[in-house]
Amino acid sequence: MNFANNKKTFLAKLDKSKKGSVDEKVIPLLETINALPDYYSTSSCSGRVYLWKGTGKKSETQWLKVSHDLIEDDFFDCDEEKEVVWLRLEGAILHIACKDLGTANALLEKARRFYKKSCILTASSKIIVETRGSEYMEMPLYKEGKLLFSGDLLWLKEIINQKLEKMWRDSEKFKRSLHNSSFCGKLL
Repeated sequence: MNFANNKKTFLAKLDKSKKGSVDEKVIPLLETINALPDYYSTSSCSGRVYLWKGTGKKSETQWLKVSHDLIEDDFFDCDEEKEVVWLRLEGAILHIACKDLGTANALLEKARRFYKKSCILTASSKIIVETRGSEYMEMPLYKEGKLLFSGDLLWLKEIINQKLEKMWRDSEKFKRSLHNSSFCGKLL
């Protein structure tokens, strides 16, 4: 199957993510990427913050609260849990299938201006570029129902919200950079 057919088939599939839907904040960027003939998105997250417990392995982790939006003061309320509860903030991430290595490198060059940890994730059966923001935070928040963080939770909330807002600004800047005529002209 050629790239155009793969793209059409993949974009027609249902969302199989844990969330069950695409983050609203990343949709404009995905639409821009998917409108380019040499690219299509295979997975995405606009950035998120969540409380979790478990081992940290994907199959052994339970999300207690998750937000892809700014958080409110009550987000940290989780003192009924008897296990260790972790707070994690993860940066924006996109997986983008590319027609060939040339288009992958062109995309990577653009992406790294906004997402420093971007790379070619795979170049075997599909060429996938991963764009990944560098915003990340993780810390134990509760142990046996007791808050471990001794600082101001309002300050922590503001830091997290500032990081989320930065992710969304970077996503918008990346989207605008993809509209740059020299970039689009190279790819068409």
